Amino acid sequence: MGTKRILAAALLASSALAGAAFAADKAAITAEGLVPHIKVLASDEFEGRKPGTAGEEKTVAYMAEQFRKLGLKPAGDNGTFFQEVPMVEIVNKPNGPMTVTAKDGKVLKYEYFTQAMYWSRRRVDQPAVTDSEVVFVGYGITEPQQNWDDYAGIDVRGKTVVVLVNDPGFATGDPKMFDGLAMTWHGRWPYKYANAAAHGAAAVLIVHETRPAGYPWGVVANSHSIPRLDLMPPDGGKDRSMIEGWVQLDVAKEMFAAAGLNYEELRDRASDRGFKAVPMGLKLSVALNNSFRDLKSRNVAAVLPGAEKPDETILYAAHWDHLGRGNPINGDDIYNGAVDNATGTAGLLELARAFAQGPRPKRSVAFLGFTAEEQGLLGSEHYALHPLFDPAKTVAGFNMDGLSYMGRTRDIVVVGAGKSEMEDDLAAWAKAKGKTISPETFPERGAYYRSDHLNMARIGIPALYAKSGVDNIQHGAEWGKAKQDEFTRTDYHQPSDEWKEDMDLTGGAEDVQMLYDLGFGLANSDRWPKWRAGTEFLPIREKSLAAKK
Repeated sequence: MGTKRILAAALLASSALAGAAFAADKAAITAEGLVPHIKVLASDEFEGRKPGTAGEEKTVAYMAEQFRKLGLKPAGDNGTFFQEVPMVEIVNKPNGPMTVTAKDGKVLKYEYFTQAMYWSRRRVDQPAVTDSEVVFVGYGITEPQQNWDDYAGIDVRGKTVVVLVNDPGFATGDPKMFDGLAMTWHGRWPYKYANAAAHGAAAVLIVHETRPAGYPWGVVANSHSIPRLDLMPPDGGKDRSMIEGWVQLDVAKEMFAAAGLNYEELRDRASDRGFKAVPMGLKLSVALNNSFRDLKSRNVAAVLPGAEKPDETILYAAHWDHLGRGNPINGDDIYNGAVDNATGTAGLLELARAFAQGPRPKRSVAFLGFTAEEQGLLGSEHYALHPLFDPAKTVAGFNMDGLSYMGRTRDIVVVGAGKSEMEDDLAAWAKAKGKTISPETFPERGAYYRSDHLNMARIGIPALYAKSGVDNIQHGAEWGKAKQDEFTRTDYHQPSDEWKEDMDLTGGAEDVQMLYDLGFGLANSDRWPKWRAGTEFLPIREKSLAAKK
């Protein structure tokens, strides 16, 4: 790094930290401030906060009232705190088991929920595929920059494609292949469904393996068995595959064996550059009965106008929704979503309180509570299509999705590290606080592509997702990692994700304070953080800023 660059970085860091220190003196974020909000939002009374239910009504009313009491300005539609998000609720009911017929006439049957999860996002009353040819397309990725095309030389129009979860970088550990162990957008299920549909596939089935997926089968089954929400396009989703879904690993192995193929062998071959799709000689049939309900959900939006540059905005976001009511587990059918994401929503409300108490920053600060994150980032997707604040004048964004409830840590984790200059500010903050920045504990889970900051990034806004790591001050790193893994296995998207009196929000409060300090520094500066060279969002930002000029 050259002398000028070192000096610039030092000035940047000192500027950010000067603002941060001043901010911290004026507004302290505490666990005591977070907990009451969490208890309300995660209570049984709020019924799991599913969009389109009484739980939504209570949630958005609670948030709007908190913003109103703080004196923030409504930033939604028509002078309200709400941005309407038109959606359709789709209830998928299986019409018999999924069947797979081999060349020798043997018929394999797979039961909904326990062995296979499938649905349709088409506005069709009885979506089905019948005797659809099955093709294994490896990871189902088309990415010219990686010289990778799993659909090369194969016509899958009208066929069923079987796809591996995650991407080849995870399988090989090669840091030069995609992002190595860290899942990229190409490893995420929305990408795989969209790419299969773009190639004309009638059905798409992802093979579930817990480690590369990042969560157990129960998460898949519980998340997709409840009525689904979607942003239905005017044509009823004609560009989508008729059937999307997942199959258990044992199901995939049996299907491959029925085709005279070895699953493990082909899975390993799929991570080789130049892999060719394999027709399996199987015929798949699956049918559903669908019903539809149109509804309007709401993002919640408030703003503290800037004292000097009100047209330049810092965004803070958290999704307020969870899964609502679903399949009972141990007699409990309310998926309260205490950690995911009553904690983040509480953080948003506490940030609003801290900024509202002053001092008034130069730039505006906006607070966005997104709907339907759990349904596929739908609220933030709608926001990206219909932004309330000009993306070209939005300086930066911060996201909160699951605050730490296991006490304070010595480290901070940047989810999707290496993407923007905002990480320089974070590094300076961490150094001043005596904290280290650690790599993601589970990079294979692709967390950067699984929460609402992604849709900020996709319209060019530099977006930071950072939170407590695992090196717990009291118990150490191994304990912290084990606790994170335990939550994913036992509580994530389960009714057991509810408020527990032994939760320690001191670490979560410290994370919210960190985001306050960083945002306060930006809100009182003239800086515009940039995406780093080579980041997929840099061209979008450059085009956006050029248009502003």
